Amino acid sequence: MTDRAATPQRRNVLLIVADQLRADALGCYGTPHARTPHLDALAARGTRFERHYSVTAPCGPARASLLTGVYQSVHRVVSNRTRSDDTRPNLATALAPAGIASHVVGYTDTVAEGASGDAETVPRGFNWHTRFNLNRAGLRSWLDQLASHGHLVPDDPMDVLLPAPGSRNLARYPAELSDTAFVADRTIACMAGLQDQPWLILATFLRPHPPWVAPFPYDRLHDPADMAAPLRAASPAEEGRRHPFLRHWVGRDVPDTAPADLTAEAIAAHRATYFGLVSEVDHHVGRILAALENLGRAHDTLVVVTADHGDTLGDHWSLGTGGFRDTAYRVPLIVAAPDRRAAATVTAPTESVDVAPTVLDWARAPALPWSSGHSLLPLLSDPAGRTPWPRSEIVHEFDFRDPVDHIPERMMSLSPQECNLAVLRGPRFTYVHFPAQRPLLFDQLTDPGESRNLAELPQYGQVLADCARRLLDRRMRHVDQARADLVATAAPAAGNGPASSPPRRVT
Repeated sequence: MTDRAATPQRRNVLLIVADQLRADALGCYGTPHARTPHLDALAARGTRFERHYSVTAPCGPARASLLTGVYQSVHRVVSNRTRSDDTRPNLATALAPAGIASHVVGYTDTVAEGASGDAETVPRGFNWHTRFNLNRAGLRSWLDQLASHGHLVPDDPMDVLLPAPGSRNLARYPAELSDTAFVADRTIACMAGLQDQPWLILATFLRPHPPWVAPFPYDRLHDPADMAAPLRAASPAEEGRRHPFLRHWVGRDVPDTAPADLTAEAIAAHRATYFGLVSEVDHHVGRILAALENLGRAHDTLVVVTADHGDTLGDHWSLGTGGFRDTAYRVPLIVAAPDRRAAATVTAPTESVDVAPTVLDWARAPALPWSSGHSLLPLLSDPAGRTPWPRSEIVHEFDFRDPVDHIPERMMSLSPQECNLAVLRGPRFTYVHFPAQRPLLFDQLTDPGESRNLAELPQYGQVLADCARRLLDRRMRHVDQARADLVATAAPAAGNGPASSPPRRVT
């Protein structure tokens, strides 16, 4: 390694975020049938975080936590339709004083403050280089590219993601013009256009998020017979009898719980397409990394690959994300820093709120105030695991209120404020807390599928109390601190300054 590579003078950040990508869809996370050679190679030369979790779901709340470094209970983005709070500092506003401009290729699922409907934007401080998302306006730039190559564009943009006629999962477009290829093309163009200034590029792939259609050859790259069977009770009814929240969750009238999509055969087919889409993402990540090298920027660029949240893929009689299950929140995190010796695997529990502090630490930019996370840089150079880490447990949260139709509120006789849950995942026990319902407790050592609730057994009473205390401790440490340490100073004497002074921060 050269001195220039060992100590970069310019510091760029390539932050790649896949949508709905669970950790075990990558070969480097131990799944033998996964075909992700480029991501596996990145993990081999960088650092892979084994126990990494998103702190919330779905996409909008998860990305808000990723980019602000705080929990959902702090930023209060509870759905993909929650309007953004432009006053909250984020990764882009923190990088700006260091002279690093932040660019988005894709989307952040941010709704503009004061907008009506689902008017989409990007957080304060970010520049939207290329807009792309799973909505009619967000698909337009990709559809324009398809049309420029002679492909018919449907009247309804959303129809471009329907399967080809006569097919279950074959896309209507070729692989070289897919949405994943489009995001990669635009990311490479963005890098090439920023050769004279330091940058952060947030490249967001829609995949492997549904619709589960893939272009050839990815539609048939994986055999449904190779897919693992889902972890679940014998029937949705039995799943629902385990807890009132589960009865609501598996009983929702949404695509994620459609009976035809939850048969064993359907789940195997969905999983095969899902893994094909992951392989396609991997191919295009490889293209981006090759372009980074060809542009001469690999020696001064931090590469981070992760996801907003996971996907249950039929486990526990549900598709998609949300709820409290492990696979809905455990996501990959691979970090490759050009000036750090690689530690093959970090097993310490890490969270999505750690990503922003890590980026800022590496970029030598000011830290985000009141962040819930911690920089991971000390762990990158510690293959022996001797570096002290302040966290022994994972916390993730989920708000399931419905401010429009109030379905969970009516079904479970809850107020909107009671429609949420928080999960504490320790070395052994998983504790799920509901503000107005009985808790859940699972032993990860003897019941990794989380099917046997121990919360109602008297011998686990002390375990429950300890978990509730630790969860409360975590929540109290990370409540919103934005104004907590501001005090008003006394007015100066007449003639010695302005009539009043602004609040000053007490540290």
